[in-house]
Amino acid sequence: MNYVWGQDLKPIDLVLFKKTILNGLKNKNPRSFISAAIHQKKTLRIGNKADPYQNVEKDYCLMRNVLRFLKRLNWEVVIQTRFTGLLVERDVDILSGMNCIVLVEMSPGYDEDWKVFERKRTTKPSKRIEDMKYLMKNNIQVGVNGEPFIPGYHTVKDFENTIKILKSNGLKSYSTYNFHWNDYIVKRLYKIGIDIEKIWYYNRDEKWKPILSRLIEISKKYGIDLGCPDFVNSGNYCSNANTCCGIDVQNPCTFNAITWKSMLKEGKSPKNILKETFDGVGDWNTGFEIMFGKSKKLFTMRDIKW
Repeated sequence: MNYVWGQDLKPIDLVLFKKTILNGLKNKNPRSFISAAIHQKKTLRIGNKADPYQNVEKDYCLMRNVLRFLKRLNWEVVIQTRFTGLLVERDVDILSGMNCIVLVEMSPGYDEDWKVFERKRTTKPSKRIEDMKYLMKNNIQVGVNGEPFIPGYHTVKDFENTIKILKSNGLKSYSTYNFHWNDYIVKRLYKIGIDIEKIWYYNRDEKWKPILSRLIEISKKYGIDLGCPDFVNSGNYCSNANTCCGIDVQNPCTFNAITWKSMLKEGKSPKNILKETFDGVGDWNTGFEIMFGKSKKLFTMRDIKW
C-alpha cells in the first residue's frame, strides 16, 4: 500500500486526528472528498495501510485511544488486522457495544501464506480463527478478508480448503479479489521466489474469469457469502455481503460500480441509480461515463455479460 499512498509511515498524531474529525463534523461546506466523508460520518476503515495491532501498539496504545474517541462519537468502524491476539486480549471491553466490525485477514493459502508472505510474524491463522470465535461470543461482528486470490499461485483447492475451515467454525462470509499488479509487488514476489510469469499469465481477465466462477460456485456450495468479487468478471453474481469494507456495514461509498450492479439487477434505471447513490463524494460525470459505457479507460456496466 505504501507504493500507492507514500512512504511516510509514522504514528498517528492523536491531537491532530481528533481535531480533524471534530472540525469535519462541523464543516457545513466540505470541499474535499475526505472532509465530505467525515461530515457525513462515513464508515472509517482502519488498517488497510498499516496494521493497527502490530507489536508496537503494545507500547503506545494509540489504537486503543483512537477507539475510545470514536466510540464516544458513535462512529462506525471497520478494523482490518492480521494481529488478532492483542485486540482480543486488550480491547474487547471497548469494542463491546461499539458500532464496529473486525475484518480479519485470511488469504486462501492459509498456513502456507502465513509462512511465505507474512514470514510467521503475525498471528497464526488457526489462532485468528479462535480469536474470531471469541469476538463473536462477545457479540462483536467479524468478517474475513481473503484478498488477494493470486491466480497462478493460489489454487481453487486452496480456496475451498479455507472456505471449509471458515464454515466449520461458524464464519459465514469471505471476500476475494484477484491480484493487484504493479512493479513494487512484482519485485517483492520475485525476491521471495514466486513465479511471476505464471501469475501474470493467469491474472488476465480471460484466465481469471473461469477461476472466479469456480470460487463463486464453491462459496454457494458451502453457504458462504462471497463479498466484493470483480464486478465485471463475476457476470450476474451480486455479493450479499460487503466484505470489502466490513460485514453488513453501510458502504463508505455508494457511488461505485459494485452498488450500481446490484441496483441494475433489481431493474432500476441508470439515471435513477446515479441520483440515489451520489452523495457528493466523487465526480458525477465520471460516474455517468462508467454507468453508460462511455469511458474507454475502464470496464463499464456494459461490459457485464448477464
